Amino acid sequence: MKINSITVAGFKNIKKTRLELDSICALISTNNYGKSNLMEAIDFGFDFIHESRKGRKNMMSWIKGIPLCTIMQDDEYYFEVEFCDEELAEYKFVRYGFSFKWHRDDNSGEVITDEWIEARENTSVRYNSFLKRNEGKYRKGKSTVAYRKIELDELQLAIDVLALLDDIDISGVVKDIHDITFRVCSSLDLGDRYQPSPLEYIEDEEDSIRFDDADVPKALFTLKKKKPELYELFEEAVYTLFPDFASIGLNEFTLTDQNMEQHITVKVGDKELPPEEMEKEIPFKIREHVYRLFVKSEFMNQPVSMANMSTGTKRAIWLLTNAFVANLVKAGIVGVEEIETSIHPRMIKNLLEIINEALGDAPLIVSSHSPYLVQYLKPEKIYVGVPNANGVAEFRRIQKNKVKNIVANARDLGLSVGEYLFELLSGDSDSFEILESYLEVV
Repeated sequence: MKINSITVAGFKNIKKTRLELDSICALISTNNYGKSNLMEAIDFGFDFIHESRKGRKNMMSWIKGIPLCTIMQDDEYYFEVEFCDEELAEYKFVRYGFSFKWHRDDNSGEVITDEWIEARENTSVRYNSFLKRNEGKYRKGKSTVAYRKIELDELQLAIDVLALLDDIDISGVVKDIHDITFRVCSSLDLGDRYQPSPLEYIEDEEDSIRFDDADVPKALFTLKKKKPELYELFEEAVYTLFPDFASIGLNEFTLTDQNMEQHITVKVGDKELPPEEMEKEIPFKIREHVYRLFVKSEFMNQPVSMANMSTGTKRAIWLLTNAFVANLVKAGIVGVEEIETSIHPRMIKNLLEIINEALGDAPLIVSSHSPYLVQYLKPEKIYVGVPNANGVAEFRRIQKNKVKNIVANARDLGLSVGEYLFELLSGDSDSFEILESYLEVV
């Protein structure tokens, strides 16, 4: 499955924005504009699909997501995804979306207002509709013209019900919609990700693996165990980025034994709990194993723990880990916020190429307020945050037929394309007009 586009609107300060996804696309703007909000708006939409009815109600009343800009205060949340799956045959191009009203003080909100499922065999024909939510109807497939009745309440998505039906031709479409995931690398402070606490939550499995894992060495150890060929590619990627690394070591240390329980006590007041009651009172346990990642450099006389390496090195390794984990868990889309943070500009190009290759078919969305990133991307893959005075974040793509103009004008000023775009972003009204002339008209 390949995600082709994402459209979101009505979230925080995000005006309706459509991102066409192919390999890498970048969001650039000045600071405090809305790049993180756009990433969060996408994440929010996929979370809404996977949530329970109660969870959706809570999401629709989430104060931090409700638009506060005056010109957006009545906007509904809007989400749409387009994807292609060759295995769906005559339904292989799919467009799915929904909208809902946010919580209102007059209790008129917290209701799903629309939902649509459309599919087609190829891009030369129009989409066929398979859902009329507002009329309470759906079609089982292309072979039938008649619509069937479907009863939905204000917190139900049609895909919740359709997933339970066996006699519909679009069951594969519905399954794909449920399976799409969006993973975001948003942490800027890596903290103890290379030297985590020996405690873990009780429900965690020993060999579980998560995207944006709080325990990078464990994630890599699990990757090596479950998918050794991916781990080998990870090692090759590290050696490409850091030629001075001679070797990488992953060590597993055992913390507990069968008698460890004798050394752990939990008290409630003055009462000491028996072992069978402890799990009810505390949500965590001591890990059976902890993991450490070491590197040996040709400039060092002994291996060094990755926890002691520079912030930039740790961030690069963390991003690479997440790229290969995303491949393992089959993430649909991956986002990275401020990818250039703590990383030398000369490394960014190689890092982007390696991450993109590691992700396979999953497109990559990166955000940045650095001109250095832009010079490594195709200008037509860049979405620019359009300056305005109303507090709304609007991202628009550079027109393909204006790319040569941008390159020529930047060269005339002795600037890179990235430097030129950021000069326009931070300039006066005349600069804004020039920038507007380069961007697609919505």
